[in-house]
Amino acid sequence: MEKLSEQGKLRPWMGVLLFAAVMAVFVFAFVPLQLNLGIPGLVITELGFLVIAVVYCLIRKVKLTEMFPIKKVKVREVIGAVFMVLGMFPVSIMLVAISALIFPSATAEIDELNTFVYGSLGFPAAVLIVALMPAVCEEAIHRGAILSHFRGIKHDWVIVLIMGLFFGINHMSVLRFLTTMTLGLFLSYVVVKKNNLLLSMIMHFTNNLISVVLTYAQGEAASANPASANYTAVLGTYLIIGCLSPVLITLGLMLIYPEGHKKIKFLWAGILSAVMLVSGFGITAYAGSQNVLLNSMISYEVTEEQQEDSSLYFDVEEERTATVVVMVTNAEGGYTVRIDGDSGSNIITAEIPEGGVRIVSYNVTLKPDKYTVTIVADDDAVGENPQIQVTIQ
Repeated sequence: MEKLSEQGKLRPWMGVLLFAAVMAVFVFAFVPLQLNLGIPGLVITELGFLVIAVVYCLIRKVKLTEMFPIKKVKVREVIGAVFMVLGMFPVSIMLVAISALIFPSATAEIDELNTFVYGSLGFPAAVLIVALMPAVCEEAIHRGAILSHFRGIKHDWVIVLIMGLFFGINHMSVLRFLTTMTLGLFLSYVVVKKNNLLLSMIMHFTNNLISVVLTYAQGEAASANPASANYTAVLGTYLIIGCLSPVLITLGLMLIYPEGHKKIKFLWAGILSAVMLVSGFGITAYAGSQNVLLNSMISYEVTEEQQEDSSLYFDVEEERTATVVVMVTNAEGGYTVRIDGDSGSNIITAEIPEGGVRIVSYNVTLKPDKYTVTIVADDDAVGENPQIQVTIQ
């Protein structure tokens, strides 16, 4: 990695001490601020990271342009960054699911985090505070101030590994450690190879923006009880959805860092994608066999006379929590899924999102009753023959 002109002032052990100091400030100052002030405390935390990074740079008398290298990016590099994030995001969900299976008690954190971050924020404010500010402030402290201490290390992979671990630890979350560490690895790799903090900021922003958009798109599903989710099924589903992640990540790396690319990497990416796809179907089948209430496929022709299908039923004898997953393929029109009890209760009324993968997932509480699953097609779906998979377990 490119060294600073004043690299002698910044040694690896100093980087470890700086990270320890940042964590101390985070735990003893920023966390209490967030607990007492809420969102304003979160804003202060992010700005605090940026202030610490800049002040530290000035104290150490290192050039700002070297500790925080911001360079013009090429269109090819931006496209590569987006491809990498699109590949990384499903992987991050898989890692959360794996963590949830290992530490099931940690899943309550999801609901707490959603309530804290999104409970009082509108979408524009969430984009600013959740997506943009961390992309600038956290990159400044991690890939800027802290990483600069390790530029003198001979092996780049050592730098990337150290920074990935630091980023995972900094989020202080058992459930999100693997996913934040992995994100930190990729962000650090890009800065190590391209020496451009702007690229990692773009990737960080895009990753967080996807999370914000999906959270608001899910609406009330985002506030459902995460402890009731079947994370084995979630893992299987996202292995299938994210089976192209290795290819997308490899393509992104090629566009960002073509000089380090070898064609055989696509072969290995393709093999890994195939393994993920097969594993996903296997895990999904296993999860589907465990305490399933309903696992059926609806296929019908949407006509002006018949825009609804209510052919799926299931019974619940004792109150329980369940995960509802609905996936629509071979369709472009608008569709809504509704689940109603014979007693008149409505459990779900949810639109199926548009896109290449049309899927909704809800965690619900079901009381003893007989339930009907109804698929409602919009007028623009007339003439289609959708394939709709409904799984409730």
